[in-house]
Formats: sequence, structure tokens, C-alpha cells
Amino acid sequence: MTQSETSASQAHDVEARDDASWKPEVATAPLYLQVAHHLEARIASGEFAVGSLLPTENDLAVSLGVSRQTIRQAIGLLRSRGRLSARKGVGTRVEAGADLGGKRFIAHSRSELFEIASETELVFSSKQEISAQGKLAVELGCRPGRRFLHMTGVRYPPTRQRAFSWNEVYVDVRLAPAVKNLDVAKSAIFHLIEEYTGEKIHEIQQDIKPVAMTGHVAKALGCADGDLALQVTRRYYGSGRRLIEYAFQILPADRFTYTTTLRAGA
Repeated sequence: MTQSETSASQAHDVEARDDASWKPEVATAPLYLQVAHHLEARIASGEFAVGSLLPTENDLAVSLGVSRQTIRQAIGLLRSRGRLSARKGVGTRVEAGADLGGKRFIAHSRSELFEIASETELVFSSKQEISAQGKLAVELGCRPGRRFLHMTGVRYPPTRQRAFSWNEVYVDVRLAPAVKNLDVAKSAIFHLIEEYTGEKIHEIQQDIKPVAMTGHVAKALGCADGDLALQVTRRYYGSGRRLIEYAFQILPADRFTYTTTLRAGA
């Protein structure tokens, strides 16, 4: 893309928008994700009915005031989810209107983690500075006595209806200013830390195991003691494999489906 084309694309992204329901939030998620969420909401509401064709890329770009490249990225994402299909000479067809969000709650990539966080709200109920000792230090893989900001809370859809998961987050205390005043997270915690430090997360290690919910976790999620769930644990490392964030979420078994697609090689 030439410099003039890039400038034109950027200018197009900030033009006045014809769609009154479209309100981009620049700080929360990449623009193409915001467009995808907007289109997905219109599909879910029935405005774009299953079986119907979406407006053309050019029409969508004009109505939302974004570039055609942004529209293509958003449509590509919704095609990968099974929401849309495309046929040359026909257009982009709506294939599914049901809420598929629960099928994507275990991430396969950094971008999916960012996407999940931007589609939900993590409401914190407690924050305290702690010293990692004993089993906790072993679990975190750090030296005893290392200090962390420990935050707990429940992740919800934007409607704040049924909880998705119980979440606990441990952030290196030196990086606590990035999140300590946060009551509701609408973006990935690791992204907020990256913005604060200017350092990119180099590696994310993800472990998944079955658990039985008990006590305050079961109560917070509206479940009974002993109900089955999955615990997804993630360790976020900076340069030199330095632990920056440790987090886990507990997902009740009846609130999500873990789906993968395996394709034959060429």
C-alpha cells in the first residue's frame, strides 16, 4: 500500500459515520474487532437475518466510516466463527444468528485473548497486595516472598446477566499501577500492562484442567458445591521469561463449549 493510499485509508476511518448505532471505542480493541462485534450484534438482533446478504463491503465502509480493509478483516473474523459465508459473484451471506460466544472462551492465540476480554467485562470484587509463600510461590514459579497485587472478580457479558467465569489475577507489584485503580476491566489485563510498561509479553503459557467448584467461587457463579468446571490458568512472561502476570479463570461446565477444527494438510 502506498503512502497516499495509507493516508486515505486512515482518513476514511475517521469520517463522519452514517450508522447512528455505531460508536467505536478507540482505546478498548482494534477497530476491526469493534466492527465485527457491531455486525455480530446486528445479526443477533435479526437486522441481518440468517440467509440474507450483508451490504457490500463498500456500503458497510461508507456507513460505518471505516476503510474497506477494516471491513474485510471484520468479515473474515465472522466467517471463521461460522457467522458468515462468502461466494464470488453472490456476496456475503449470514449463516448463523445464535450466540456462539461460549464456544470461544478458551483461547488459541494472543489475539483471541484480547478479543474475549474486549467482548466481556471483568468486575473486580477484591484487591490486595500479597507475598507469595509456600504452595502459591510454587504455583507462580517464583521465589518465596515475591510480592504481587492479587485481584479477584467475576467475568460477565456486557448485559451483566449470567456470569461467565470466576477470575483471579496476580500482577507483579511493581506493575500494579497499571491496574490497581481498575474496578471493571473491558480490555485484557496483559494489554494494560503492556501499555503501562511499553514492553510486549513474549510468551503466554496456558494450562487447562477439570475442577469441582466449592465455597465462594461456586456462590459467586450461582453454582452448587461440587459442580464441574474447567480451570484455565495462564502465565504471562516478559523478556528473560520474567513472570509479569499469573491468572486463572474457572468456567462452569454448563456455560461454554470448547470447539476446535482439525483440517487435513495439503
